[in-house]
Amino acid sequence: MDSLSVLLKINQAPDYPIGDYLFYWEETENFSLNEVLNKFKEKGFEALGHHSLFNKGYTESIWWFGFQLENELDAGNMVILSPAGAAIKEAILFTFDENDSLINEQVSGFLYSGNKRAMNSRLNSYELLIPPNSIYTYLLRVDSRGLNTYIPFFLDEPRSYWEYEISRTAFFGSVAGVLMLAFFFGLSLWIFFREKVYLTFSGYLICCLALILEEDGFLFLWVYGDFFGSLSSIVIPFFSLMMSVLLLNFINQFFGENKSKVWNVSKLYMLINYFFAILIMGSLFIALGSKVNKMISWTALFISICNMVIVLAMTVLQFRSKGKIAYYLALANAILIFGFSNYVLNIQGVTDWHPLYPNGLVVGSLVNVFLLTIGIIHRYYIIRNEKEELSLEVLQQERKLSKSIIQAQEKERQRIAKDLHDDLGGLLAITKLQVEFMMLGPKKYNPRLDETHKLLEIACKDIRYIAHELMPREVEDKSLKEMVSEILDMVGSQDIIKITYEIADLPKLQLEIKINLFRIIKELLNNIIKHAEATEAQVNIFLNNHRQKLNLVVSDNGKGIPRDIIDNPENGLGLVNLANRVNYLKGKISFESNERGTKVSIEVPVGTGLT
Repeated sequence: MDSLSVLLKINQAPDYPIGDYLFYWEETENFSLNEVLNKFKEKGFEALGHHSLFNKGYTESIWWFGFQLENELDAGNMVILSPAGAAIKEAILFTFDENDSLINEQVSGFLYSGNKRAMNSRLNSYELLIPPNSIYTYLLRVDSRGLNTYIPFFLDEPRSYWEYEISRTAFFGSVAGVLMLAFFFGLSLWIFFREKVYLTFSGYLICCLALILEEDGFLFLWVYGDFFGSLSSIVIPFFSLMMSVLLLNFINQFFGENKSKVWNVSKLYMLINYFFAILIMGSLFIALGSKVNKMISWTALFISICNMVIVLAMTVLQFRSKGKIAYYLALANAILIFGFSNYVLNIQGVTDWHPLYPNGLVVGSLVNVFLLTIGIIHRYYIIRNEKEELSLEVLQQERKLSKSIIQAQEKERQRIAKDLHDDLGGLLAITKLQVEFMMLGPKKYNPRLDETHKLLEIACKDIRYIAHELMPREVEDKSLKEMVSEILDMVGSQDIIKITYEIADLPKLQLEIKINLFRIIKELLNNIIKHAEATEAQVNIFLNNHRQKLNLVVSDNGKGIPRDIIDNPENGLGLVNLANRVNYLKGKISFESNERGTKVSIEVPVGTGLT
């Protein structure tokens, strides 16, 4: 190989096809730098054979790359070389002048923190400054032993380089922002619902984010590169494994299969996954050798693909029972499997086929995360709708129960009122009449007989009052206003409490609405008389909202209702009855109570109950 035949002439172009002028050599035993230079000069290197990519999969070798640059300008010229591999431990660039003298040495790779690298950037980049009309030779020594050798090479003019870096940073910054929003969305759902599926989803998102950023060098640049660069050797296998494990858990929890017998049996398989995750972390601190590290990394990636295939199979098995959502998740997981498998095959050196840009890992993960996020949102709305339907069903059952209880109470009230009025009332009336006949007789005045007559009058009056309370007479014919007015006047006439009321002209209501409203008012009055120790009470009934709702407001100046009874109405039987009747009428009830009195507001829809 004539050295001039490998010269790449640089001028003011924005970028250069470095792959066409790049040569490589595998170092199988230790060579000195001069020996390597001589080997390059003596055509001992092989042509890259690709316009930019070097890829030999996982190896345990040191790799050398050589190229020559000629500056065609009459002034100094600078270009930036970027061997953009994510798994480069150490990359040393040696610069030789036209006399083959070593004039510069620059280092990069994840073993060096950002400020010790040739350029503090996400890539392993080097600034190459060439004097006017000069030819320089460059040798790059790359150490990726135990890791993959997937290394794209780029040679750019500085402005072009930084423009590309800015656009790349903006893109991955946006990706990171979107994934973090999805992460916090999942975390919020977990905090709100306390369902593991949302926490698992959030963990899955973090793993995907770590993989996407690491693959392009941004995780190294933004997170750990300045203090723990060697993490780069395990980020891809570790987060690939954890991503697939969390995806497996997510699908189980999403479909509610985490309590099935199959899931219990697979716990052993999950333990194997966690064991390898721990082993990967341990390889950072224990010198296992490049062969062992290579095996661990390869096994982790292989298990990751197996986990994803299991996820896809589990999703397919849900087609019949889960329907469309299972088809949707199968599509999401199939895209991830395709992209991730293509990525693994690339870094293993099996293929250089790149159907997805920038690579299968980034595209597959992003599309999968996007589709799964939509699936999570869909699941949230489905669960919310199911809970609303369940709440509605419970409410309907409660109303049915309330109706049964109320109907039973009304039936019993009618029976008791009829027995009191017809039987006991009639018996008392006959007895009173007998006493009156006795008082009209010729016998001497008997004060006991007169007292008995008075007691019988009181008993008859009380019987009529009780019977009226239980079931007002002519309830079907009377309006609610008449019924309420009668009972309020009757209570007021007993001088127990001063009652004022204002009742609007109400249209005719359905019988059960009218009876239940009457019972509600009676219950409120009874509570005031028995418990409130009030001297005054006020009742207001009116229609609002275009006569579609009836409002009932009952207030008093009593001692108020204890807060524990308001908060726990089941502690007070009267409030339970009130709640049952209001619930039966599909109404709302509220309490305002303090030491100065109580105000009870009830709103009942009666638009469909007007006749």
